[in-house]
Order: sequence, then C-alpha cells, then structure tokens
Amino acid sequence: MKFLCLGYLNMDKFDSIPESEKQSILERCAEQCIPFRASGNVIMEEGVRHYSEAKVIQPINGVAKVTGGTLLPSPLQLGSVFVIEATDVDEAIKTASLHPAALFGEEFDFSIEVRPLQ
Repeated sequence: MKFLCLGYLNMDKFDSIPESEKQSILERCAEQCIPFRASGNVIMEEGVRHYSEAKVIQPINGVAKVTGGTLLPSPLQLGSVFVIEATDVDEAIKTASLHPAALFGEEFDFSIEVRPLQ
C-alpha cells in the first residue's frame, strides 16, 4: 500500500525566529532525513515552499478561479510531503516516525498526518 504523509508546522512561529536558528533546524532536518530515506520505504519526499507562495484553484461559475494563499486558514501549514510504500498503516507509521517532523520541532508544532492512498 502507498501512504501520503503530510508534514505540518506552525509557520508563523517558525518565521519569528532568527535566520541562524532556522538554518540550524533545517540542517538537523537534513541529517535526520538520511536514516528516514534509508528505511527503503520512502518513494518520494519534498519540502514545500512557504504558504505565501501558494495558489488555490476553485471553480467559480464553471471557470477555474485562481487566488493566492492557502485553501484553509490555519496556524499549521504544510511543510513537507512524502509517499511511503508499506504493507500496512503500522509499517507506514513506523517509517514516518523517522521523519524529522516526528522527532523534533515541538516548539513549532511539527506533526505528520499519514493517509492511505487508493
């Protein structure tokens, strides 16, 4: 089975810290991604750029309308996406638990949502 995993963080909290602290956290994330990828279950993984660069496309009167920003206002914003191949949700959770967002960043509300794909 394949599982879509969405990594979230409170981007406003993260944006409020000094750039040097952000870089330190991102370096730690990169280091933790090594054992995460080494699990052999990660099909793809990417960081997501800042929500200020997001676009939303919605049908309005039968026409695709594009607006800026995120679809749902929330303090938690998407920070990473990855797909895991696993035999079941327990194995997917075990692999996702190796991702940096599952191990640190509590002060920025790091979290991961694991969803089975059809």
